[in-house]
Amino acid sequence: MKESSTAAIARFILPKIVQCIFVVWATYTVAFLLIHALPGDPVLAALSVKGGDATTTDPEQLAQLRAQYGLDGTVWQQYVANFLALFRGDLGVSISTGQSVGEMIVRAFPHTAAVAVFALLLGFVGALVFTVWAYLARPAWVRNIVTQIPPLGIALPAFLTGVALISVFSFGFHWFPASGTGSFASVVLPGITLALPTGAVFFQVFSAAVFDAGASPFVFTANAKGLSQFAVVARHVLRNAMLPSITIIGLQIGYLAGGTAVVETVFSRDGIWRVTVDAVEARDINVLMGVVIVVAVVYAVTTMIVEILYGVIDPRTRTRLSRRRKAVFA
Repeated sequence: MKESSTAAIARFILPKIVQCIFVVWATYTVAFLLIHALPGDPVLAALSVKGGDATTTDPEQLAQLRAQYGLDGTVWQQYVANFLALFRGDLGVSISTGQSVGEMIVRAFPHTAAVAVFALLLGFVGALVFTVWAYLARPAWVRNIVTQIPPLGIALPAFLTGVALISVFSFGFHWFPASGTGSFASVVLPGITLALPTGAVFFQVFSAAVFDAGASPFVFTANAKGLSQFAVVARHVLRNAMLPSITIIGLQIGYLAGGTAVVETVFSRDGIWRVTVDAVEARDINVLMGVVIVVAVVYAVTTMIVEILYGVIDPRTRTRLSRRRKAVFA
């Protein structure tokens, strides 16, 4: 019985792990091909931006620099060598700064992750509050008004929201800093900027699931038993409506990965996207590849964890695994 249970769990988890690895590999492959399809010598281009007219054109020195930055050999040799280096955690060396790409990303990533996590939590909680409010609101016209508020988070551009928040809460009330990276206060306004569209997406999915669950027979039975509306919502409606919201967390991580680029620009924050912008300006392809790989890994791992948790929480998945165990055991 124990062996069949382990085998059933393995059959459920292993495809998720394979899919995670495939996403990282595919992202690396596409990014590598696109970057190396650009015309010109990447080392010479980066050095020309860095040094201007003083850039060396000596073939021997250029060959040494290509070897130093992992850009020597054929394209196929670079593809294989750089991909294998990923398993050692080696993202190469920055052409423009000479620093380890991995160290540059490690220093910048926590600042980006702080804003993204804060926005994700704030967006989820805000969507939950608005959904419960809309579900319990009476009469119907009040409910209609409440349901129209969250979608405004998608309609408003992030840069416009950020500028408005800076004008009001930084220059007006002086509650939060308008720029910089440091204390938790510097995370609040960028986090709210990203939380608005994030919460709007959560609300669209969550509210549809809540209203669908609210029309189910078990909710009618709970109301017939005389339970309070709060008890019905907390014990029955939200529990059954939570699963659809979990499935889009992975997609939201992908959105936040791009959305932080806007807020880091608007709020002048240090982060992984500031590193990316500097790398683009410096034509530093090693840094660009490193950022792409790290973002792909974060997205793929997060999506894999969400899918596994969904399988653990969803009773239908547990039932299928149980049936498989019984079939094997029989």
